[in-house]
Amino acid sequence: MADRNCGECTLCCKLMGVPELKKPSAKWCVSCDQGKGCTVYEERPQSCRNFQCFWLMDENFPDEFRPDRINALAAFNDVKDSCVLHVDPAKPRAMSSPKVNALIDALLKSYAKVFVLSGKESALIQR
Repeated sequence: MADRNCGECTLCCKLMGVPELKKPSAKWCVSCDQGKGCTVYEERPQSCRNFQCFWLMDENFPDEFRPDRINALAAFNDVKDSCVLHVDPAKPRAMSSPKVNALIDALLKSYAKVFVLSGKESALIQR
């Protein structure tokens, strides 16, 4: 199987904070051409260079879990045996969608805790 690429997905450019740019989470990056990609890709900050969502890293993630298709992305966390699911706060229905719930269930098979973040709201889901 070929390595995955982001394609039209640019959701990390909204949901993830970028310390070097003082870009808060849940706000679009000024360098993001939504649905196309980073306009300063070659000069992007190190935190952007280092970031990969689980869908991009793991070819076993189903295509329907691509972040822009479910309005959420899963990523590593600093807390042991946990991960973070970032949900687009502009899409409130995403939190309770069947695909996001299925993704949470799948994450709980590998992690004891899933931190769900959506703007200023957060939840901890444990197995």
